[in-house]
Amino acid sequence: MRRLLGTMGLVLLAGIVAIGPAAAQIVNEGDPVFLRFPDLRKRYFESSETKVAMHKFIAMPMPKQCAYFYVDVYSKPSMSDRDTREDALRNCRNNLQKYGPLGENYAVPCDCRIVIGRDKYRLDPHELPTMGYAPLSLFYRDSAGRQTRLHGYTEFGLQFRRGESGALTVYTPTGNQVCTGSITIPGAFSGNFSLNCPAARFTASGQLQFVQGQPKDHTIGRGATPNGGSVTMVVGLPSGAAQARYGTQ
Repeated sequence: MRRLLGTMGLVLLAGIVAIGPAAAQIVNEGDPVFLRFPDLRKRYFESSETKVAMHKFIAMPMPKQCAYFYVDVYSKPSMSDRDTREDALRNCRNNLQKYGPLGENYAVPCDCRIVIGRDKYRLDPHELPTMGYAPLSLFYRDSAGRQTRLHGYTEFGLQFRRGESGALTVYTPTGNQVCTGSITIPGAFSGNFSLNCPAARFTASGQLQFVQGQPKDHTIGRGATPNGGSVTMVVGLPSGAAQARYGTQ
């Protein structure tokens, strides 16, 4: 009897490990991850490529989607489940490498993980990204010319598309909130922003511009403070690239 109970326990444990807490969650096109990426939703649920694919995997930089992109791979007839999964991770890591080091933006390592596989979530529910996240750098110069730098990340509910408006929050690498603000995007490649940063003792407002490439797509905001200072906000570039391109302006 003891041996039988032990065997049953091992079988149950193996079943729990195989299923996992997040694996039971079947994906739905109304889930936050698909609402935030309409192109992904259309491709995943509606394209002819995905309807015939036996294996489907989506990889993202994690935790909290620490770089704002995804990689989706759908198997060809000759691709196995493992081939498709490894292809998604490899392509994601190749893209992430182009961003450069993110250590000054996040206190934890940023690496690619499988978020969706075989039409199910592969992360625990609390790990799934429900908002948009991106590395952020702030360069504040007061009216006397003294500069303060802040590298961290931002959380936002926008897709950075024309006609949107919404809130964003700025955090230090360790997750301490330092600024709140808002963004409006009336045009395809431009918008407006406002920031309130009590910890850094400034408020600012200004204009946004979407920049393609050089070295990665990103958003640059330039604004002014009420007392004559200037603020440059860089969303989407790691600290090193942001500093090299905008830190001395």
